[in-house]
Amino acid sequence: MRMFRSHARMIAVLVTMLAAALSLSAHVGSPDVYYEGDAGPYHLFVTVRVPQVIPGVAEIQIRCATNDVRAIQIVPMRLTGAGSHYPPTPDLARQSKEDPQFFTGSLWLMEWGPLKVRVWVDGAKGKGELSVPVPAAAQRTFKMERPLGGLLAFLMVFLAIGMIFIAGAAVREGNLGPGETPAPGRVRRARVVMALTAVVVVGILYLGRTWWSSEASNYQRRVNLFKPPSAETKLENGKRLVISDRPGPGPHVAFASGANRGRSVCGGAAIHARGTIPNFRGHS
Repeated sequence: MRMFRSHARMIAVLVTMLAAALSLSAHVGSPDVYYEGDAGPYHLFVTVRVPQVIPGVAEIQIRCATNDVRAIQIVPMRLTGAGSHYPPTPDLARQSKEDPQFFTGSLWLMEWGPLKVRVWVDGAKGKGELSVPVPAAAQRTFKMERPLGGLLAFLMVFLAIGMIFIAGAAVREGNLGPGETPAPGRVRRARVVMALTAVVVVGILYLGRTWWSSEASNYQRRVNLFKPPSAETKLENGKRLVISDRPGPGPHVAFASGANRGRSVCGGAAIHARGTIPNFRGHS
């Protein structure tokens, strides 16, 4: 009977832990911000759905604990520095017709880094203010659609060729009277100017492409910074679990049995393993 009670108590604890884990699983790994706080006399539940790209539009959802709030204004600001003291003109959050305690709004996040959403509340109990910290970081890179890319490429070529012909026409026929034909010297100078203009235009296009590639590379590097590293697992000899942080050769760690209990090395950097893992050994 005592053993049955012990097992029943253990099962009850496990069920309670599982229920708690399920209730929190919606926020694990989510980039969105969930904040609960007081704006003066008003208790608010704020959700900020961070955009996947920066600049991007963040969706703001605010629920009031009471029904005495008349209006809510929201504005994005820097978390620290001079920009944190001089807010721009705030946007008015929309109040739901079905639920008067629920407000929504959209805000443009134009820069990376630590930001905040300042919330101003006006209601029957007066005014209140609340600041919600928001980490602004791009999570992915959107590819340009093919029709849009084709249109922009056509316009670029059209403008480049048009600039060359305009420069040639300006030299060849810039000060001719009505009905006059350009002299052979003017035609030769116009061709030279068109050739030089073509070189300048190609150089501008090359520098623009170089700048664009650099910006795209920096943007992708920032996106990759917040991505979790990929890992590969492999069981060796039925006793050793090898976890590699990238495919192919390179530093990785291994959990194994043997005399190296508690020793840990990964690419020269020490790693401290705690918990129920009995053995932890470096492997390169």
